[in-house]
Amino acid sequence: MNGLLTILFLTFFVVLHEFGHYLAAKKSGVAVSEFFVGFGPKLFSFKKNNTEYGIKALPLGGYVKIPGMDESEDKTGYRSDELFHTSKWNTKLFISLAGIIVNFISAWVIIFFVININGINEPTLEVSSIGESINNKIQSPSKKAGILPGDKIYEFNGVEVNSWEELVYLIEKNPDQNVEIKFIRNEKKIITNTILENRIINNNEYGYLGISPTIVGKKLSLLNTISYTTKTEYLMTLAAVDGIFKLLSPSNIKTLFGTYSGGSIPDEVRPLSPVGLAQAGSQIAASGYTNFFSLLAFVNVFLAVFNSIPLIPLDGGRALMSLIEGVTGIKIPEKKLYPIALIVVGVFIFIGITAFYLDLTNPINL
Repeated sequence: MNGLLTILFLTFFVVLHEFGHYLAAKKSGVAVSEFFVGFGPKLFSFKKNNTEYGIKALPLGGYVKIPGMDESEDKTGYRSDELFHTSKWNTKLFISLAGIIVNFISAWVIIFFVININGINEPTLEVSSIGESINNKIQSPSKKAGILPGDKIYEFNGVEVNSWEELVYLIEKNPDQNVEIKFIRNEKKIITNTILENRIINNNEYGYLGISPTIVGKKLSLLNTISYTTKTEYLMTLAAVDGIFKLLSPSNIKTLFGTYSGGSIPDEVRPLSPVGLAQAGSQIAASGYTNFFSLLAFVNVFLAVFNSIPLIPLDGGRALMSLIEGVTGIKIPEKKLYPIALIVVGVFIFIGITAFYLDLTNPINL
């Protein structure tokens, strides 16, 4: 059930993205010839004000067709001022970015309501649990230091700490170092020493102590909710950008090719088809609908970032062409970009097919 709900929401957000283009075109006086939910064979449609609206058989998204977006298509029946490619550069920029903006706004609204209703989970300096060694030692640094669940750390290596983030920063910057830790246990102050372990992440060295924080719920004021929502969406955007760079990197494309010869694909770099997203949504929803709606917010952010890639035929490519025209006054013929567009579409088709293959043969397990 949760998997189906994920697919329905995914369809809704894609249609919402296209609705952004639709509204921007209509407001700008540019024609919209079609607005359909789904793809494939037509199930139902009607025409109003020279736009055909309808539903197609495969409900996996939707599309808006704007005459003149493809310069080579038949434009019979439309005036020059109704076409996309003959519009002013700022009109084309507005229409191109409208869907991206709608997805960012949708994500922000979802995050805001989740935080406003549930508050946030905040890590504290009180220790919740003790971890094991990651360097194959008998005891982790935290166990050697004698730290126990319930202890509250207030100073690390001579520096007073006021938040979990500060403590993590100090731990990570001291790999293999002998450090002094001060904490409170049963209202008594205790001083201890230990040598941190070393862990490698993305070829960088980080210190490791081996503790987890106690998490507490916290309600926020309206102003703080707005601020935290914006910060959360910003961090989601950075994560989406990083994920897309990794997904489209030559090394990852090579890894994906290895799928068909029995190679293993790490979950953190594998693409997800709608089937995989449904699987992930079902598993995430099982742990609570707060996490499920957080996933939906990230889906919106990912759609926005992905469509922002400055390559034709994506929205970001059309936005870039519009900006170039506005700055230089030079209009780039779209036909010259067709070879690039073919390569881009080819890469996306390969990733899409591979995603479906992986999701069917090796379902993701979060």
